[in-house]
Amino acid sequence: MKAEQNTRDFTLRMIQILVWFVILWAIVFFVGLAFQWSGLTDQLAETFFGSGFCVVLVLAALGVLNITANLNIISKTQVRAAARTEMVESKPGSFVKTLVVAAFLIGVFVVALGYIEMRLYKTKVSETMSKIESIRETKLIDEAINLINTDGKVVELVKIRESLSASIQSGARLSLIFPSVVKDVPIYYELTAWWYGTEEDKISEAKLPKFVPLITEQKSWKRLVAGEVDSFSVYMGNNIRLFHNVKTDKGEVILLIDTSRRFDSLIRKF
Repeated sequence: MKAEQNTRDFTLRMIQILVWFVILWAIVFFVGLAFQWSGLTDQLAETFFGSGFCVVLVLAALGVLNITANLNIISKTQVRAAARTEMVESKPGSFVKTLVVAAFLIGVFVVALGYIEMRLYKTKVSETMSKIESIRETKLIDEAINLINTDGKVVELVKIRESLSASIQSGARLSLIFPSVVKDVPIYYELTAWWYGTEEDKISEAKLPKFVPLITEQKSWKRLVAGEVDSFSVYMGNNIRLFHNVKTDKGEVILLIDTSRRFDSLIRKF
């Protein structure tokens, strides 16, 4: 009964730890709401509610394991009392072996999830690149570069962005990034679907936001603008950000597409 006793004691300790963890976590969450911690409150709320279901599952599993261990102890005790013989004790290492097997199964599960996630990522990147390839040789790209070079009206560039986005069904996820040389220093500006301004403004007067790459994008961005690579992609939360530089004899424009990492049709294959 040594293995059952170890299991019972282990599950009891884990249940106590998790219960106290939930209590303390709830206190931190309440204090965050009370004092309106800037930024931290939303993060705590999302984490608290997101992990709540997992904690309930773990507590339920530990409860069932504890009950099973107690029933095994009671059963073996009754059998030993009825037979009036000594029961064969479990080997000292059986409890450790059980934990090792459980940890191995978890490792296999995590590796499988990582493999599926990698397949999803590559499939989404390939799918998005196919869409970009379908528009990079179109007249719309040439018109966009020509507008940027001649400092045309920004409303015309907005229409081109909308047309490109509609042709690949990307909605508001497509942005146009283009350089403007100021004192021999190229500064990149971004035109998104959320830009609103005066229709008569020229591109240089439209007060478009400067594009600043994220920390995870900076190294790849430098290689992209230097011409070392034509495209790259990075994770951004639940989205994939894919950059593709379209260069012609007249200039360049960088296409940026934010796309969801989820791909239900591929998930069904697994």
